Amino acid sequence: MLLIQKYKSKNYLNASQYIDTVLIQCPDKSSDAYFLHLCGFINFNIYREIDGKSSSSSARSAACDYFIKSVNYDNKNQFTEKNLQAINSFSISYINDALMIMQKMEFKNQSKALEYYNTFKKLKSIAEPNYDFSNISIDFFNGMGRMYKMRYENDKINSKNLLDSCINYFNKSLALNPNQYTPNYDLGILYHNLGVDIILEELDIDADLEMVILMQEQAVDYFSKSLPYLEKVYQMKPEETSIVQGIAAVYYSLNDMEKHVEFMNILKGLESKNSGDN
Repeated sequence: MLLIQKYKSKNYLNASQYIDTVLIQCPDKSSDAYFLHLCGFINFNIYREIDGKSSSSSARSAACDYFIKSVNYDNKNQFTEKNLQAINSFSISYINDALMIMQKMEFKNQSKALEYYNTFKKLKSIAEPNYDFSNISIDFFNGMGRMYKMRYENDKINSKNLLDSCINYFNKSLALNPNQYTPNYDLGILYHNLGVDIILEELDIDADLEMVILMQEQAVDYFSKSLPYLEKVYQMKPEETSIVQGIAAVYYSLNDMEKHVEFMNILKGLESKNSGDN
């Protein structure tokens, strides 16, 4: 077959262009496991050798489609092992691209990160049906939450629509492992700051009484939501002064002076101990 010759001579682009010709001349090849397997590796090599493993390479998704189809039509399991190895390799490339976007804080590509993560899960489920996604999903959800948090904090006035996404991703992460320090801390501080922002920035001086009451209720709601997260991280790091200070501030905002004084005394004790250690 001419296609095999082109592949063996490493003329991958020419081989790729010839695939459609083969399918037009021999429509039955569309369900031929070996032909699909070969098409997968043609595109695999275009992605790797020609496109330099670029995340924007169209050959990557094409290769995945061919390998998946080859697995589905490979009734004798002649090519399935290598197909699955290739699918697994591509799944890793997709999650690595997603994590790289978050590592670099590429806000404009955040939707791409989600797309890559979903593709990773799809491919990995085929390559390893019993794979546990918990750890990688925690990393992904935390990364997405941090990106939405940073985007919101960079422009609070025009980015309030991002808050729900930020909170949602952190909670997705905590649903998989509730004993994480960072997302608990981030949510605790985020809710506290939302309450403070209402009081200091959003409540107009000349607002009518009804509006004042509504805004105060919203602020109290945020402070109340903040408390469980901060108390959780306090259990993890009881000598972290910033956490104790945050809890004291929340109780003050909730007008619980007894608990406020309790944590202020704890804070003073920690600060005294730290100054003595120095």
